[in-house]
Amino acid sequence: MTGRMHAFVRSVRFRQQGMAVIGALVVVAVASVTAAAIVERQSLLAETLAGERDRAQARWLLRGGLDWARIILHSDARNNPVTLKNAIWAQPIAGLEISAPGQTRKAHFSGQIEDEQGKYNLWRLAVHGTVQPVELAILERLIAVLGMPASLAAAVAQRVAESQAGPSPQQAPGLRVTGDLLGIEGMTLDMAATLSGYLTILPQKTAINVNTASAEVLSASVPGLDLPRARGLTEQRDRGLWFNSRADFINRLGDAEMVPASQVAVNSDWFKVTGEVTLDHAAVGMQALLHRQGDRTPLIQWIED
Repeated sequence: MTGRMHAFVRSVRFRQQGMAVIGALVVVAVASVTAAAIVERQSLLAETLAGERDRAQARWLLRGGLDWARIILHSDARNNPVTLKNAIWAQPIAGLEISAPGQTRKAHFSGQIEDEQGKYNLWRLAVHGTVQPVELAILERLIAVLGMPASLAAAVAQRVAESQAGPSPQQAPGLRVTGDLLGIEGMTLDMAATLSGYLTILPQKTAINVNTASAEVLSASVPGLDLPRARGLTEQRDRGLWFNSRADFINRLGDAEMVPASQVAVNSDWFKVTGEVTLDHAAVGMQALLHRQGDRTPLIQWIED
């Protein structure tokens, strides 16, 4: 009996020791998993903070690019009586490398300035919430030239009229860029993207700059000026035969009966600046509307990330 008791006791002790080892292993495993989770969360937090830092720095670089655009446009206004497509401000920047002395981190900047008065201003479609038939006809011609449904013009005009009827019409509620027209019935993303090259939304009535407008916009703005003849005019213009005045443009139409249905000019006051900065894994974009008055530094009307 004594031998059997000793064997039984030894067996119990072995089982207890085995359970203790297993328990210790479980504790170690739990501690390892917990430590790994903590390290992972800390790593994620560090990456998040680094990403926020990069995005903040990218935004500052974009703001610097916007200030540069204002300086360029200011200089252009002081030195040139007309606004032309071959000016320094009209040259896009692609992949410009930016780095601080002694640092290995590099950012890349891309951006461009667009003359918004080279496009048809949708704000002209209505006055105090009432659609203007002459302006609607211009948009209908432009829509037709671009191969889009004619019904789209009336829908856009109604949307503009509704925005003007709001409590603060000068702010054009809900209307800043052509992408804001996506809520209109029949408007698709592709249509809005195409129209962005020909339409703009400015907070006041503006003339069309015949030195920067496309052939499509000119054809729509001058009744009787078909697209081939408009293209001929823009081709001559872009070869250096710029329009010096409104009278010069009308004379070169070659037909005394052709009169622009919308006001035209040879200089511009409104510009859109678009930019993007990539810094490490962060990519930040921005667009802004600038208003240039005389030879003063352009004012920022709005900024949108």
